[in-house]
Amino acid sequence: MRSQPALRAVLFTVLVLLVGTAQGAFTSTRALAADTVTWRQTNLAGLGYLASGEIDGADGPRTHAALKAFQHDNGLDEDGVYGARSELALHRQVQAVQSKVGAAADGQYGAGTRSAVSNWQRSHGLTADGTAGPATMNALAIGRTVELTAQRMFAAHGWSVSAQFSCLQRLWDGESNWKVYATNPSSGAYGIPQALPGSKMATAGSDWQNNPATQIKWGLTYIDGRYHTPCGALSAWQSRSPHWY
Repeated sequence: MRSQPALRAVLFTVLVLLVGTAQGAFTSTRALAADTVTWRQTNLAGLGYLASGEIDGADGPRTHAALKAFQHDNGLDEDGVYGARSELALHRQVQAVQSKVGAAADGQYGAGTRSAVSNWQRSHGLTADGTAGPATMNALAIGRTVELTAQRMFAAHGWSVSAQFSCLQRLWDGESNWKVYATNPSSGAYGIPQALPGSKMATAGSDWQNNPATQIKWGLTYIDGRYHTPCGALSAWQSRSPHWY
């Protein structure tokens, strides 16, 4: 039988190992969380929503404000919470930029992407800061917001943005407030155009449940086929109580 001093030594050693393992796990978890926030901030900064000097790994108020601005532009609930929906939308926007400038479309706005954007800006007479802000995204023909995405599709229907977009704005403000995941609690109508059922939008793309561009494409085609113009759709919507189109 071990002596009490020897037994105490063994127990002490085990305790030290357990504490060390727990501390190591806590440190690794904390480091992983900071790394995740850093990548989120890097993507937001790459798209011009956050200053590059604010990439610090701390999930503070400025990061939340930047995320809320991004969520607003992309048809998401503006809660400042970085969940799966925000992650998907953020990576999708970064990939859109990467595809246009010839960078690896991995959804992470790293040094390679910033360099590729800078080179593209330089060759197109823009300030070569490597940030895909509003001016750069406009030059890249990428819809930075859900509204701009819709405007870029007007030409395919022969509509004038100046004559018809205000009608679409009012129509979809009333239907879904331009929210990608908007669901009518009574009918189940879904998405920005409030398709009923939402699965109708699959004709525009398999990602109809989460991609605003796919939903908008379907919605504009629907309006064109049934009402010819957004103002025609708005007029019908306003004439009905409750509103529908």
